[in-house]
Amino acid sequence: MLRTSTIPPASRLLIRQGGVSDLGGIVRLCEKHAEYWDGLLPSAMRLNRFFERALKSQDDVFQFWIAENGHGAMVGWEMLSAETADPANRRLTGQATTCLARQSSALGRMLATHAIRHAVRTPLQYVFSRVPTRDTLMVGVLEAVGYQEVGLIPEALKPPAHPEQLEFVYVVEP
Repeated sequence: MLRTSTIPPASRLLIRQGGVSDLGGIVRLCEKHAEYWDGLLPSAMRLNRFFERALKSQDDVFQFWIAENGHGAMVGWEMLSAETADPANRRLTGQATTCLARQSSALGRMLATHAIRHAVRTPLQYVFSRVPTRDTLMVGVLEAVGYQEVGLIPEALKPPAHPEQLEFVYVVEP
């Protein structure tokens, strides 16, 4: 006999593939949490074009996922994109980007784990992620799901300035 879930609906999460119809919510999430972009959010028009292109160019390897709570509200997203345009290596390395509507390591782990499970079913060998050193929540999330720190990217002094970032890699094993 099946029992009714005791998890409140607002606490339930659904991770689904994103589509162009999600564009408005994705951009709003970015604008609301500009600290993920280190305060250097591109103009709304450039941001729209960037995410629209990412959503339209999804294939069997590079995808965009939306996390929704039990009420259907977007609470985060994860994007797995090409690390390089080099055709010989394009499908061997990916770049993971995560955006959370709230500071939640559990939500971050769920999205990062979802991307890793997907990567295992593809030709990808490595998944990279860059995180500002001050974003201790995402540093902890990446380490918790198996990413390894491989480098430190120093703060950029020339405009557009970027803060110090850590580079992580996840080695995809079959």
